[in-house]
Amino acid sequence: MSLGLLTMFNASKPRIMVLQSMGSNAPWASEVDAGIRSELLRNRLPVSVEWHYMGDELQQESESVAVASARRAVARFDPDVLIAVDDEANAQIASGFTGLQRPRVVFVSIDEPPARYRYDGQLNVAGIAEILPLAAVREALPEAKDGNPRRISAVGMDSATGRAEMAQVRGGDWGPHRLVAAELVPNFEQLKNFVEARRTDTDILLVLSYAGLEMPTSNAAVTVDTGIAEWIEANAVPLPIGLHVAYVADGGGLGFAPSPRDFGERAMAMAIDWVDPSNGSVPPIMAVSEHFDVAIREGKLRARGVSMPSIYIETARLGGRYFP
Repeated sequence: MSLGLLTMFNASKPRIMVLQSMGSNAPWASEVDAGIRSELLRNRLPVSVEWHYMGDELQQESESVAVASARRAVARFDPDVLIAVDDEANAQIASGFTGLQRPRVVFVSIDEPPARYRYDGQLNVAGIAEILPLAAVREALPEAKDGNPRRISAVGMDSATGRAEMAQVRGGDWGPHRLVAAELVPNFEQLKNFVEARRTDTDILLVLSYAGLEMPTSNAAVTVDTGIAEWIEANAVPLPIGLHVAYVADGGGLGFAPSPRDFGERAMAMAIDWVDPSNGSVPPIMAVSEHFDVAIREGKLRARGVSMPSIYIETARLGGRYFP
């Protein structure tokens, strides 16, 4: 095939852009991408796919600079379908395309209701909302020796994702247990203050998203997300339970989280279906993902005297999320 014909062929392929809120090295983004690539391997429709990671620039630039760069990337690639991952990408970029002919939007892993981004009833929007596996957490709470309900607290980063996650936690059915404290924090120092204040009034500490949490420049001991999980495990009196996939990988002991690979596979399947000429232009049906992963670091649980039922351990093993 000549260079001219190859250029025409590539230009004629449907274009799909993946806009990640997090950085390219973030565990959540990496596993969403793994699901996307898995679906692309099964695909037989020629498509052109490009990625943009807002989090990469947020590590060195202001939020306004990162948002402006993302908008330029979308305008340059001019995708037929924009897959927007997590609340930040949807709040700051994708929601601005509602009601337009181009691009069509597939939202992924939003914790806010789709109506929050004016997605309801829009013919150019489809996607998958994220439901935190709070019922699974409630069912797995270790039995209290005294027979009393568990006292639960929750902490996360004050961001679009964190606010949406916390709204789900506050609105969750925790009976017979009770939520006694919940706070979103802007930096690591305030996270430490919250955790240390929960020494006597809390049995279970829910850890929401913290990727990108502001760290003190003078703290050489804790400089990355891994250090946050390790600090929580070393200093929290209540049992910490992570609600995102990175917590146990970062050094935590127990986690229940929505499945990022499932999000990636389903989002790309939706996008490919939408650009396939044989399927017409009807948008895919909006959906929610109730799949979740279990992650266990047994050494950390053993140190706290916590033993999980074998079904959870085997689930973590099968999902590649079991650590000794």
